[in-house]
Amino acid sequence: MEFKLILKKLNNTLTKEEELIFDEWFLESDSHRAYFAQVEKNILKSPDAIDPQKGWEKISSKTNLKPQFVKKDRYGFNYWKYAAAIAAIFILGALPFLMKEKHEVQNTPIIVAEDIINIGTDKATLTLEDGSNIILGKGAHYKANNLSSNGEKLIYKSGSKSSKNTIAYNVLTIPRGGEFFIILADGTKVWLNSETQLRYPVSFTSDQARKVELVYGEAYFEVSSSTEHNGNHFIVSTHEQEIDVLGTEFNINAYKEDAIIKTTLVEGSVLIKSGASSENLLPGQQSQFNMENHEINVAQVDVYNEVSWKSGFFSFKDKPLKEIMLVLSRWYDIEVIIENTHIKNLKFNGVFNKKQNLDDILLIIENTNEAKFETIGKKIIVK
Repeated sequence: MEFKLILKKLNNTLTKEEELIFDEWFLESDSHRAYFAQVEKNILKSPDAIDPQKGWEKISSKTNLKPQFVKKDRYGFNYWKYAAAIAAIFILGALPFLMKEKHEVQNTPIIVAEDIINIGTDKATLTLEDGSNIILGKGAHYKANNLSSNGEKLIYKSGSKSSKNTIAYNVLTIPRGGEFFIILADGTKVWLNSETQLRYPVSFTSDQARKVELVYGEAYFEVSSSTEHNGNHFIVSTHEQEIDVLGTEFNINAYKEDAIIKTTLVEGSVLIKSGASSENLLPGQQSQFNMENHEINVAQVDVYNEVSWKSGFFSFKDKPLKEIMLVLSRWYDIEVIIENTHIKNLKFNGVFNKKQNLDDILLIIENTNEAKFETIGKKIIVK
């Protein structure tokens, strides 16, 4: 049985079908009844009687999880009651009798496959120079003269050089609900987020800058040093901005619907250029390029929050709900409709594992008592 039914029971929001599932599970054994009583006890505890920090430290040391979702109000007060309850839930969740799911299989209505919300995974479409498309994903192997893929990453042979007049380009497109990893011919490593497209040479010339184009989306670059390539710089173009690199690590966020291109430097140094304007970045800094007025602003940021997606986490710090839902929509390939416009700019803090089911994430947000969600197929309505 899904744990969310226990929470819905405590909140008196079970449907008739869910009530039958819960009752059958509850009456099945003493251990189930004891588990329900323990969850009820933890959730109904006064916040003053809970030490959530210790609870989370215990969890994170065993599961690599970070404190989940905490609403922060205008006075800076963090609502730890539900976070503490969730901490207890994760600890209790390890009990073996929770693994039974036979009743859920029997009682859950059949859902059309296309309406199922899936967790994002490794998948991409590779477009070759001749325009042909290769579908890449887990279990799909591909090999050509100068490249190979095991379905989780794409690798180009290093060492091959192109002449100035015969540069061939490939395009790697990551759909919503996907991500992919690529090693370019010069050894540069690139992690590509959902809804992203990268255009790049199959091989690089020995006497020119190594230039690629982030057509749209988000990518993390670990650039092969220019000292290994005759001093040739590495250049990433995004719309009307160029990033000039010698060898470093940085993240670019340039989604189609955004008016600001964000470049975050992790280590090394980069030069951001647009027309006559330019800015040098230091580690920990982020440039924000306004595509309307072409202004470049530089600010110090929390690098982890900007690049955590590469390591398998969503990290939100003072992030408006509308932006959080946009991130989730790309990874889970869903449509989001915010009916309650009063809460779209409400800011939250939290960290989630990208391998969590969307329902679990939405339930945690709901437990702040600030938002409610309705799921219809692959559409999420924020109420």
